[in-house]
Amino acid sequence: MTKLIELEKDETIKVSSNVINYIKPSVVYIPYENAPILVKPNTITDIGTPLFKSANKIITSPISGIIKNYQKVMTINGEKYALEIINDFKERKKLEPIKKITLNKINKESLEKLLQYQFNISFENKNVLILNAIDDNPYVLTQNFYLLLNYEGFLEILNQFAKIFSLTKVIICLKETSSENINKLLECLGMYPNIELQILPNFYLLGEPLILINYLHLSLSSTLVLNTALLYDIYNLIKRNRQKTDKLITISGTALKEPSIVKVKVGTPLKSLLDNLVILKEPEVTYIAGGLLKGQIIEPENFIIDENLDSILIMPKVPEKREEACIHCGACLNICPVEINPLLLREPNYLKKVQNKCLKCGLCSYICPSYINFNKYLNGGSNE
Repeated sequence: MTKLIELEKDETIKVSSNVINYIKPSVVYIPYENAPILVKPNTITDIGTPLFKSANKIITSPISGIIKNYQKVMTINGEKYALEIINDFKERKKLEPIKKITLNKINKESLEKLLQYQFNISFENKNVLILNAIDDNPYVLTQNFYLLLNYEGFLEILNQFAKIFSLTKVIICLKETSSENINKLLECLGMYPNIELQILPNFYLLGEPLILINYLHLSLSSTLVLNTALLYDIYNLIKRNRQKTDKLITISGTALKEPSIVKVKVGTPLKSLLDNLVILKEPEVTYIAGGLLKGQIIEPENFIIDENLDSILIMPKVPEKREEACIHCGACLNICPVEINPLLLREPNYLKKVQNKCLKCGLCSYICPSYINFNKYLNGGSNE
């Protein structure tokens, strides 16, 4: 069994239960990677207009407006080229070639093709489905809120998936701290005998699919894990005929007045959102994208909210702790959930061997009494 721990956190940070809408940005930037471009500069686009086509899916416009040139932007996954779209605020919508689906009438083959093409999801040889509503990082509640806002629709689609794909079990996984979601689900689950609720301890990394499957003593080969953000996109496409245009993001931390969940258009510049919604309590702050342990320190300028970003934490700026020499205490080795030796990551041959196994969870740096930043080795850094 993987070793799991509960992280310490500041209990004074409370995220508002009211979701803030920021869905009319003046401009968005949609990243692309080696995908055929389907639009030309200075042409008009509608919401839902295909922009890029990859092997697995079509990327569509989240707003209506004017297509401009390509720009370099920063994302949670590094610098990328992105298509700039200037919002005309007319909210024109392009009808998608996918018709609204009645789940209790669709045949299995058609649904399989849709899920495979649009989301790269396959139910082949799967008999257990897990809906993962776990937010691992402290102060982040994004997956929780997707469930809180859409639980009735999620239960409906999970129930139909169970019938269509002959699943033996559908499990919704929540941490014990998610009291509001737990109460809402307990009121409804009596109507869905195919779906069960698993309330889990507040351990870090239970949100990792492989660790979650192992913790529940399920078979990896026969279990499919979907998080609530992905199910939201599936539900929107199947039930509402909507391509992905918006997402939820947690804006939290001790350096702002009102931590909150924001509904935002994909591709929105982070600085635009911060300037319009965030009031800081501190004169100097640090912005962290993607969580305290797994995340990275960023500058808001030129940073965009893409579909992979779930949170921005805003913390008071503090002096960086000076890295000291390793004292060979073994704490990093003992805490690693996948039994990697972090000290050996500085060796190229070992790094190459374990790079795909590493979860990049940050626990080794979190526990180190010498403040060694092991992530620098994962990124090709030296021991200097």
